[in-house]
Amino acid sequence: MKYVETGYGKIPLISLVAILSISLTVNLPGLAISPIMGKLNEVFHNVTELEIQLLTVLPNLVTIPFILCSGKICTPKNQMFILGIGLGLYALTGILYFFADSMIELILLSCLLGVGCGLVIPLAASLISQYFVGKARTKQLGMKSSLSNFSVIFATLFVGWIASLNWHYAFIVYMVPVIPLVLIPFMTGKYIDSHKTVNPGPPLEPHKEPVIPSDDDIKTAKTIHKAPTPNFHFQGHTALMLLFGIMALYFGMTYATEVVSYYLPFSMKHYGLSTGDVGVATAMFFTSATISGFLLTRIIDFFKDKTMQLAIFTCIAGLFLVGGIHHYWAYIAGVFLMGLGYGVVQPVIYDKTSYVAPNTAKSTQYFAYLLTCNYIGISMVPFIVNAMKRLFDASADPNFSFIFNGFVVVGILAIAIWKRHSFVFEADPNYSKNSNPAASGTKAPE
Repeated sequence: MKYVETGYGKIPLISLVAILSISLTVNLPGLAISPIMGKLNEVFHNVTELEIQLLTVLPNLVTIPFILCSGKICTPKNQMFILGIGLGLYALTGILYFFADSMIELILLSCLLGVGCGLVIPLAASLISQYFVGKARTKQLGMKSSLSNFSVIFATLFVGWIASLNWHYAFIVYMVPVIPLVLIPFMTGKYIDSHKTVNPGPPLEPHKEPVIPSDDDIKTAKTIHKAPTPNFHFQGHTALMLLFGIMALYFGMTYATEVVSYYLPFSMKHYGLSTGDVGVATAMFFTSATISGFLLTRIIDFFKDKTMQLAIFTCIAGLFLVGGIHHYWAYIAGVFLMGLGYGVVQPVIYDKTSYVAPNTAKSTQYFAYLLTCNYIGISMVPFIVNAMKRLFDASADPNFSFIFNGFVVVGILAIAIWKRHSFVFEADPNYSKNSNPAASGTKAPE
C-alpha cells in the first residue's frame, strides 16, 4: 500500500485521492454550463439574459445556507453521512437535468443542485485540514484548488463541444459526484485511523505549526509583534476578526474574477466569436488556476512576501486586457492571467483559514463561513454589475463588467500593499520569517 506524508505521519494514498476527489465537484454548479449560456438564449426565445444567468446564480445562492448548515451540523462522527447525502443528491440532480425541457424546470433543478453541493463544499477543504499540517497541508490545499479548477477545465471544454450535438448533454458533467461517492469508504476516520502511521516525536517542521497560547501570551505577543502576526493560534474575538479579513479578501477576489463565467460568453459573442471559442477561453482561467495550485509552494518560496500582491496585480492585468482588446488571443491571455493570480490567492486563503481555526473540530465551521462568503461573491456578480451599468449608463457596453471590476481589484491591491505585513496579505502564515520562535509548538489532531 502506498502512503503520503501528512506532517504527523502517513496515511494511505487512496485516502488522499478520495478526499481530493471531492474537489472535483465543488466548482461545477453554474460554472460548468457557462459556455452554453449563449446557446440557451437561442433555445428559449422569450427569456431574458438575466433569466439565463439564473442558471449560474441560483445554484450558488441556494448553496449558501446549506454550506452553513453543513458547517454547523458536521462532526467527526457524522461527516461521512452528510457527505454521502450531499453527493447522492448532487448526482441525482444531474440525471434529472436530462428530462428538463423548460426554463422553469432548469431553474428548479439548479436550486436542488445547490442543496447537494452546499452540503459537500465545506468538507472538501476541512478534511485536508483535519489530516494534514504545515507545509504538507499547504501543498494539499494547493492540490485541492488545482483539482477543483481542473474539473471546470474539463467541464467547459466538454460542454462547449457536446452542446453542439444536444444542449441537454451539457448536464452530463453533473454526474462527476459519483466518483467521490464511490470512494467514501476510503476517507472514513475508521479506515484512515486503522491504516495510518505516526512519526515518532513531534511533527515534521514543528516550528511551522502554531500553539494555542494563554491570554497573557496573546497580550504580550500583540505588544511585541505588531506585524506580522505571531506564529500561534488565535482565540475568540481575535480569531473571528482575522477570519473576517480573510473572508473579505476572498469575496472581493471571487466577485472580481467571476465575471469570466457570467459575461465572457456575451462579450465574445458580441465580437463574433463562437461557442467553442468561449469554451476554450473560459477553460484558460481554470487551466492557469490549476497550474498555480500545483506550483503553490514553489511560487511562495520564490516570491515570498510579495506573492499576494503580485497575484492580485496579475488579476488586474487580465481584467483590463479582456475589457480593452477584443481579439481571440487577447481574451485567452487576459483570462489566463486572471486565473494565474486567483489560483494563488484561493489556496493561500484556505491555508489561512486552517491556521486561524481554534481547533480541528472548528475547521469545518470556519470553512463554511469562508465558503459562504465565496458563494455570495459568485452570486452577486450579475446584480452588482447590472446595478453599476445602470448607474454609469453603460447597459449596452459588453466591456463594462471587466473594466469596472479591474478598478475594484486596483482598490484591493492598494490595500494589499498598505497592509502587506498583515496576516491577511502575507503569502502564507506557515512561512512567516518574523514569527515568534518562543511561541512555536505543535497542534496535535483532535
